[in-house]
Amino acid sequence: MKQFVILFRQGPHPLTDADRARRQAAISAWAREQNAAGHKLEPRSLAPDVTHPGIEVPPETTGLWPVTALLFLTARDLAEATQVAASHPAKDYNVSMEVRPGAPPAVPAAPTP
Repeated sequence: MKQFVILFRQGPHPLTDADRARRQAAISAWAREQNAAGHKLEPRSLAPDVTHPGIEVPPETTGLWPVTALLFLTARDLAEATQVAASHPAKDYNVSMEVRPGAPPAVPAAPTP
């Protein structure tokens, strides 16, 4: 099994309190199913506060479809991880998802003597 991450981007249309409650209930049920299937979900919610050190972000794109959560999971391959993401209830609540394989940080080669 390999590690993957799903990046969640919230669309610009705000949800009602009732929609948020329904979304949370649906996600909780979905997560129980996925964990039972062995996907070892590790969710991370992100606060709305953001800074942009380094390259300046164009003002017209700031805040559009912000990344609001990350979900780490295990799957056999990218196709299976994509299938898991496609079944996530967030898709019904104005959220886009992006699936990426995880990789350990690159380790610099040791200098040759």
